[in-house]
Amino acid sequence: MKNAQVSNSWRKVIQDNYGVPTIALVKGKGSEVYDVEGKKYLDLLGGIATNVLGHAHPAIVKAVTKQVGTLGHVSNFYAHPNVVELAQKLASMTGDKSARVFFAQSGAEANEAALKLSRRTGRYRIVAAQGAFHGRTMGALSMTGQPSKREPFLPLLKGIKHVPFGDIK
Repeated sequence: MKNAQVSNSWRKVIQDNYGVPTIALVKGKGSEVYDVEGKKYLDLLGGIATNVLGHAHPAIVKAVTKQVGTLGHVSNFYAHPNVVELAQKLASMTGDKSARVFFAQSGAEANEAALKLSRRTGRYRIVAAQGAFHGRTMGALSMTGQPSKREPFLPLLKGIKHVPFGDIK
């Protein structure tokens, strides 16, 4: 199989948010990934900043295999000891005994939760960086500081001001 074949098939069935990929990855090891033609690449993208754990690390493979072998994904309608343990560790890192943890499936969902939290506490003005990307949901898109991503979906949420990154004034 060739990269071009996969790209052509992709074009026919996948919505191209970022354009049609020209490289079809099939495996990875550490910081390296390999395409369908066997060419090796250094993975500098890390799942677009969402997965910086590398690929196929033996300890991670072992832990995931163990978990999937006993219980796959369950909703937050149910408690799970591992989830409680992780939440306790994260909350303790804040130094705030009243800290609570919210687990999200994506960055967009986490940003939506942050928007809801700010509104729930009476804060209706949000500051976001120009050029930043926060997701494709309506709330996250409202915070995204990239006009090309925002304009097709106007009007977006009100009360969001985009400022230059690093500008504390």
